[in-house]
Amino acid sequence: METFISTVKGNPAVNVKETLLTSFCFKEEEFETMSFFGLFHYTKELSVLEKQVALIKALDLERLITEELKALARQYPTKRDVQFDLFLLDEQDAFVRSKLGGVSAFTDWNGIISFVVFPAENVRHTLKSVITHEYHHLWRMSAVGGAEEEETLLDRLILEGLAEHFVKNRLGEHNLGPYKEALTKSEALSLWESTFKHSLDCSGAATDPFMFGSKEKGLPFWGGYAIGFYLIERYMEKNSSLSIEELTLLPSAAFVAEDLFT
Repeated sequence: METFISTVKGNPAVNVKETLLTSFCFKEEEFETMSFFGLFHYTKELSVLEKQVALIKALDLERLITEELKALARQYPTKRDVQFDLFLLDEQDAFVRSKLGGVSAFTDWNGIISFVVFPAENVRHTLKSVITHEYHHLWRMSAVGGAEEEETLLDRLILEGLAEHFVKNRLGEHNLGPYKEALTKSEALSLWESTFKHSLDCSGAATDPFMFGSKEKGLPFWGGYAIGFYLIERYMEKNSSLSIEELTLLPSAAFVAEDLFT
């Protein structure tokens, strides 16, 4: 971050976007992904970015993330090294600040967790929950293998559902994200029966509308996240002897081997 700021500050005529891509070693596709998750806009005033960088350091968020991930890795070891990047959230991103507590994150198939954070004291609580959620993604990806282009809708539902139940198991229900609130159980059942159960084999970008919603397809925002949560909840009710470790190692198909919503 400092490299980007100092380069632009020292040469106002520089191509700012190209400088950002170079400073963060982003390809265009990676930049677009980061922008989707709320990365600060490269035209932002440098004084604002400098203030936010100072706040990130004052809050010691990098150390918080490091210590939480180390604790998780000790208790729930993975086959991969735990790596993460910390980025500034665009301060104008009202959605992430209001709906996600100021923290956006994702785990890529290379095993790197990216946190996009608005630097404020109240994000520390949210960040702990998000770290736990994303660590579970890393753990499951490492355990069951696979590749991004092979990931089906069923895989995504199970991945997200398990991650939230891992948060509930480790931190308590009050630390869950907002995802399951997208649907009631009865709404989830209806949508599962009408649409989701018939589309479990679709993969790649075709799964996005099921997770993030589509007015054209009549799919609600975060619908897939809520259905994933309820699928795992129902499976756990029917298989109460299984630990979170055992659940994490199960293949996706095991969770729908029987009709869980009956």
